[in-house]
Amino acid sequence: MSGPPTLLSLDLGASSSKWALYAGEEFLAEGKAVPLSGHLYTPEARQQMVEGLAGIRAEVQSQPAALVAGVTGLQGEYAPMIAELLSRTFGLPPAAIYVTDDLHLAYSAHFAASSGTLVYAGTGSMAYHRTAREDVIRAGGHGFLIDDAGGAFWQGRQGLKVALRQADEGQPEGPLAAALYAAIGSQHWPDIRAHVYAGGRAAVARLAPAVYAAALGNDPEAQAIQRRAGEELARLGRIVSRQVGNDEVAAAGGAFNPLVKRAFVNHVGAQLQLVPSISPLLGGPALARSLGLFAPSLQGVQP
Repeated sequence: MSGPPTLLSLDLGASSSKWALYAGEEFLAEGKAVPLSGHLYTPEARQQMVEGLAGIRAEVQSQPAALVAGVTGLQGEYAPMIAELLSRTFGLPPAAIYVTDDLHLAYSAHFAASSGTLVYAGTGSMAYHRTAREDVIRAGGHGFLIDDAGGAFWQGRQGLKVALRQADEGQPEGPLAAALYAAIGSQHWPDIRAHVYAGGRAAVARLAPAVYAAALGNDPEAQAIQRRAGEELARLGRIVSRQVGNDEVAAAGGAFNPLVKRAFVNHVGAQLQLVPSISPLLGGPALARSLGLFAPSLQGVQP
């Protein structure tokens, strides 16, 4: 007798990508992959998506029966292209694949429709609620050129700004600057400039752990950045919770380190009920169940 069909859940992000394989409700395996996003405006970006998905396929040891992908920055016009790439890469029929944005994936891991507010802090930041009619109510998520306060890019940029201003003023190198220079590999401006402007938002977002490490080392500026990040994320949660009239809030995303999470909890408001955080990848099984991706006709499909 064969076991339950397997599902591959993908969380494709601008700072990193993650995958997990499930058999029914049972977790089987997980892994990380290169950053991938739905910003497929150029041939280079599309080729990066092709290569990134091929890399994930090489790591996944078994053939999934269905696949759910949450893609950061997903643009509607590119969803069919991504679905086709997934179908070709993983040998699955289109009916066994569901492509959505990363917020929908994370929300579905924590809540049923209309059940709460998700505050997500990855490279960027957003508060998100999805109604039973599939309408989205949100705050934030306007991108790093406009806001995205509290997210990993914002944390990295704030830390780098402080460190460079201190250097301009001739201040001695503190824990924050030391952590950032170590992450970049240099303390010299030409190298920092190349790291930031060649690497783009993902490179800056990857500096957030260095800011967190400096905060753990009692750097006051780094600690202030952690507190401010938590305050900004709590603000987003309060806005959407007030709009939808629901008091349940969950926090998710890699930018929610313990210090940011503590500040978030302290500022989100006593009237809101915090729901335990779980992996956004668990949204894959939840969506597969609700969408019927494991219909009998799809079970046992082979490439």
